[in-house]
Amino acid sequence: MNTDDRMTPDDQDTLRALGSALPRVAPPAGMADRISAAAAGEPRAQVIPIQQARSWRRRTVVASLAAAACAAALAVGVTLSVTGTSSPDAPLTASATVVAVQGADSVTGTASLYGADAVGGQVQVALRDVPAPPAGHHYEVWVLEKGSTEMTSVGSFTPTSSDVDLTLPLPNPADYAAVDISVEPNGGPPAHSGTSLAEGKFSA
Repeated sequence: MNTDDRMTPDDQDTLRALGSALPRVAPPAGMADRISAAAAGEPRAQVIPIQQARSWRRRTVVASLAAAACAAALAVGVTLSVTGTSSPDAPLTASATVVAVQGADSVTGTASLYGADAVGGQVQVALRDVPAPPAGHHYEVWVLEKGSTEMTSVGSFTPTSSDVDLTLPLPNPADYAAVDISVEPNGGPPAHSGTSLAEGKFSA
């Protein structure tokens, strides 16, 4: 089944509207430097269900206006799901090695973009040695477009084992530079917490 078979025209219109209408959030300081310096091996894949799924949201964080931006941010409900570890029918656009942020646990993994330059693109994330999140917290997956300083949340999860595999829809067609997995408080603000578990830099 290809991407068009899975999406109705209304779904495509919704994704295009989300990509242009929602606010964004800035990535954690030093993210680009950390992912450029990191390296890790290729892990195996195994399907793990998502225990939590947050809505799409893009959040803009500007130093003096961060609190106001978060208070005014929109949340649009779009169901996210795990579709397994088989490759989507869309072509592979780019991939990244995902590595633990300095000081974090030794989580490793990969992230692959499929059809990222078209409506209905997906990001497939495979993580290994994922620690349980702190009590009252969960993990969230973000992507960063090239030339931008603002990340977009694409889904959240609470792992049931150390192996996690997710296939998540991308917010809009774009050239994506990086992926980030953050640690977020349950029921907390929609903006990035500033604490990352792991991250990676996409390359064609």
